[in-house]
Amino acid sequence: MQPEEINQADVPVSETEEPAIPIIAKPPSEHPDQPFWGYSELVILTSWCFLVMLAASFGVFFYMRLVLIIQIVAYLAMYLGFRVVFKMTYDRGVFASLGWHKTKVNLLSAGLGGVLLAFGLNLVASLIHTPKVKTPFDNLGDTPASLALLAVIAVLLAPLAEELFFRGFWQPLLSKSLGAAGGICLTAFLFGLLHGSEYQWAWQYVAAITVVGLVLGVVRARTHSIIPGAVMHGCFNSLAIIGVVAQKYINHK
Repeated sequence: MQPEEINQADVPVSETEEPAIPIIAKPPSEHPDQPFWGYSELVILTSWCFLVMLAASFGVFFYMRLVLIIQIVAYLAMYLGFRVVFKMTYDRGVFASLGWHKTKVNLLSAGLGGVLLAFGLNLVASLIHTPKVKTPFDNLGDTPASLALLAVIAVLLAPLAEELFFRGFWQPLLSKSLGAAGGICLTAFLFGLLHGSEYQWAWQYVAAITVVGLVLGVVRARTHSIIPGAVMHGCFNSLAIIGVVAQKYINHK
């Protein structure tokens, strides 16, 4: 005799048993401080930014009156370089990739921190007898219109570009390789060197800007966002603009 075939539909399902439901695991969300780019992109984009700034320097040499416009064009060119590489290689945007994330940090406190940092460094600079050197601000802001454009660049555009590049692009990758402390310190050192030529390579200025980079790097690491650091950076630079205004329009009256 052949065994009687059993119809699965006639078999009662235990009340304690539940039908198997396939589980689709969601991909883990990326940590905001974990870069998806590597050192090849770092070399490519850093080289691109260097060439852009070199071209901008030549442009300023021949057209000094257009220095502020040339600077704005240079920032746009650097942004386009990041956009092309990130979009073509990873299909990612620039700002979110480099740490432009919402944060619970009070931005007014961040701005106040930038002002206090500027005052603190000025005090230290006076104690160590920092020499007075000619800065890029000395030849700018001769008219109210140029001063306004200088303020926009120094307080808004330059801090945003530098935070995206250093704390957004360099620091996460270096921190991934060297640890958080190593990444912050090396990025801050490079940040200080970048500004060295602006202050005739006086070591006091390079050291001061490196300290600024250290503070901004810690803020970036603690908040997982470049927004508080950009606000601090802008408020820090604002004191330099106030100094230009005082020198050109108040002291001369």
